[in-house]
Amino acid sequence: MREKHDTWKGLFLEAVELHMKGVDGDKEAVIKAHKLIENVRKLASGNNLVEAYYGSTSTLLARDLVDPMEKLKKAADGLKILDKSIAKEPDNVEIRILRAYVCSRIPEEFFHRSAIAIEDFNYLLTRYERLPGIFSQQMYWKILYDLGLLYKNVGKEQEALNTWRKLLSQTNDHNYRQLLKQEGL
Repeated sequence: MREKHDTWKGLFLEAVELHMKGVDGDKEAVIKAHKLIENVRKLASGNNLVEAYYGSTSTLLARDLVDPMEKLKKAADGLKILDKSIAKEPDNVEIRILRAYVCSRIPEEFFHRSAIAIEDFNYLLTRYERLPGIFSQQMYWKILYDLGLLYKNVGKEQEALNTWRKLLSQTNDHNYRQLLKQEGL
């Protein structure tokens, strides 16, 4: 039994690495990650984090498809899986991060998921502020910046400014200061 556990853990870590490459645009990595996650699902049945990565890789596959109907179906399937994972484990920070970023990056006009991304980002910020160390400070800054972008993209300029001011009060990181300067802060 232990060998089976070790096998899926190793495959899962490899799939997560490929997933991250896929997020950065590597189409081949997405295909490989999806296949690995499918295998891991069989070995770790009922694991919500594995399911969430499966949902996320499904949306990445959808991103790279050509047929619009196939694209919509695959993305919708991935979103359903992410939502089920959150429903089963609402306090899992890694699953929330996955869903927040998937929902913030898919086309709003087709999926209407910006409100969910905003909810997830705010949940993550609140968790970090109550329990620093739940994820890295750099991730906290990234979430603040990305939440501001999301607010801006949905026309909530004041919320964007407030979020970015909070980021400025939290970091002296040159990269974020440059990005925020470009946004007019």
